[in-house]
Amino acid sequence: MHCMKQILSFSLLTCLLLAAIPGRSVDIALPEMGDSAGALISPRDEHQIGQAFFWRLQQSTPLVEDPEVTSYIQSLGYRIAANSSEPGLDYTFFMVPDPAVNAFAAPGGFIGVNSGLLLTAESEDELASVMAHEIAHITQRHILRSFERHKRMTIPRTAAMIAAALLGAADPKAGSAAIMAVQAGDIQSQLDYSRAHETEADNIGMQTLVAAGFDPEAMPSFFEKLQLASRYYGGDAVPEFLRTHPVTTSRIADAKGRAVQYQVRPQLGDHKQFYLIREKLRVMMTDKMSDLLDHYKSAMSRDDGKHNDAVRYGYALALLKNGQHTLAREALQPLLEKERDRLAYQLALADIELAVGRVESALEIYDDNQRLYPDDQALTMEQVQALLRVGRPQQADKLLQTQLELGENSGQVYKLLAQTKEQMGQKSQSHRYLAEFYFQSGLLKAAADQLQLAANAAGHDEYQRASIASRLREVEEALAQMEE
Repeated sequence: MHCMKQILSFSLLTCLLLAAIPGRSVDIALPEMGDSAGALISPRDEHQIGQAFFWRLQQSTPLVEDPEVTSYIQSLGYRIAANSSEPGLDYTFFMVPDPAVNAFAAPGGFIGVNSGLLLTAESEDELASVMAHEIAHITQRHILRSFERHKRMTIPRTAAMIAAALLGAADPKAGSAAIMAVQAGDIQSQLDYSRAHETEADNIGMQTLVAAGFDPEAMPSFFEKLQLASRYYGGDAVPEFLRTHPVTTSRIADAKGRAVQYQVRPQLGDHKQFYLIREKLRVMMTDKMSDLLDHYKSAMSRDDGKHNDAVRYGYALALLKNGQHTLAREALQPLLEKERDRLAYQLALADIELAVGRVESALEIYDDNQRLYPDDQALTMEQVQALLRVGRPQQADKLLQTQLELGENSGQVYKLLAQTKEQMGQKSQSHRYLAEFYFQSGLLKAAADQLQLAANAAGHDEYQRASIASRLREVEEALAQMEE
């Protein structure tokens, strides 16, 4: 993610691509967009660009895969998107384990949130305000509008601009020079247009934020905090969000002016979950456990009443990660006595049981909570892993099939299904689900190989072989496009 430190805001397209591409050159095959006299690219083509971007991103940058964290960021994203101007768009929300304070949007509804953003936000409203801003970039088709402004550019020139952006990921100086050549002195107008997009994203994003039940003042307030932090620290300490989304004093003032025009509605949702997830993420991201444990001990000793439960929860998780299982259970117990039905505490208790080898006890916890939170994504994923650990693939398969029926078709679901089918002795199905996992991860050649193995293992089952062959053609077409 280091390339985000380069201020390449010559076009919104450049900005969006550089916002998340890791510090090395990658090739992204783009669908044919027609000539300069043709129409703008279709939503399908736009999604293909975003999909290609997401595939490449996963191949070089790890994503946060913890079921609770991913479930939270997806739920929050879908809640906001449901109140946008395009609630039916196929959004993909994901988290990158990067301490930089940033979020980014790619064509087709792909929205990434850095772990640093969630850890820095002081409320769910602040996190939601940034996500609403990114959703607005997508719903307003800012990339398409950038192309529309430059209809005169031929496809080779457009491709050159994109290539320049990608070169900039590996060599900022080379990238800047290439962009300079492509744009032929038109840099300032592009920069102004990008700023116009940012202003529009603020405006539309705030409307979406309010419609989703969040505080509109959170947006200018959070931007102001980031700007203030950059003044204190300066240099490379400037928050990444300000590098890729330049915030000026007048822009903050405009946002404040818009915010006061909205009547703040009663806050919806479980805001405590934000603080719990923030502490879980803090424990996951730290590599200095002794310092973190000291931090939690100090915070609990102050007992200032501010998110004390979340602090204790984080302390319990830190003790667990540090191998101090008995102390972790003791730290968690007061929270269980206070809110026994809170799923986060129950999952933490199950994790402690698993850590000490009491798998059956953990499974009882999962079963009890399935009655309270039927088919919860995080609960189900953790339960399935425990079931596979003790060799109960039939139960795991039933839970995972329900997740597919509910529309949860993430790579992790497919990976667990592959393991489940393997334990059940269904080799063809195991290879097929593993192929879907590889496809979701952008490893298209590996996906095609697994489908070939699935076809071989299907034997004389003509229906299954025909279905696999059809899917293999789709994967090979995607692979060919990526290799163009």
